[in-house]
Amino acid sequence: MGAAVWALAGPPRAAADDAGAAELPHKSYTGKIAAVNAKDRVLELEGVFVRKQFNLGDNCLFTKEDKSAGTINDLRPGQRVTVAYQESHGVRVADRVLQLPLVYEGTVKTCDPAGRTLTLRVRGMDRSFQIADGCKVLLRDDQSGALADIQTGNYVTVTYETPKDKPTAWKIMQTSESFTGTLTAIDLEAKTLKAKAGFETKAFTLGDHCAMVVNGKIGGQLADFKPNDKLVISYDEINGVNVANRIAPAGTPQPTEAGGSKP
Repeated sequence: MGAAVWALAGPPRAAADDAGAAELPHKSYTGKIAAVNAKDRVLELEGVFVRKQFNLGDNCLFTKEDKSAGTINDLRPGQRVTVAYQESHGVRVADRVLQLPLVYEGTVKTCDPAGRTLTLRVRGMDRSFQIADGCKVLLRDDQSGALADIQTGNYVTVTYETPKDKPTAWKIMQTSESFTGTLTAIDLEAKTLKAKAGFETKAFTLGDHCAMVVNGKIGGQLADFKPNDKLVISYDEINGVNVANRIAPAGTPQPTEAGGSKP
């Protein structure tokens, strides 16, 4: 009986020192998580035309989109991941799962904290996102913020996922500096302006897609602002040059999703 079993099973495994040479070649697959079963350690991905199932090995490594170590509990439907795996007789065993961030940048058209929606505008086109309950808001210098800090006209970077093909924001980054002051000079041709707060005066050069907020909506022109207007200017300081990406009258209210101003 024992001899028959050995004959079917083949020769004994190589010694531990030679085990690495017997490993199956690694493959990789990238797709969107369709389902994850943490209890049974099974992950299902969907590509363009096909779904693939993976067994998660006992020593499978998980890496989150920020490159930090994760666990199986960090996986959820809608995430895009790359799986490194070995395959034997049609069974795929994953050794590593790497989350891949989906990132979108644009100018905030509307942000509705109550309705959990965010709409960005890029080159005249709008793209809307649901805002996840656990969505993080990060400001300059990695400071934590709130959805109330995301204002119409801000230039933001959104990290999102697509559960049920619905773009859902999990992180919103608004890293520009802000300056509130009185407009003292403006050059329409050069697209520059100066503003003063107390004893400090700052000069700004408008970026190509600088959002100018007038009556609570983006789409204004530099000529809409006049000397002595009190403005809030969002900008990035690059090698001594203040590049403005948003200009709005101080105290500009957030619009609702429909585009009007909140009372």
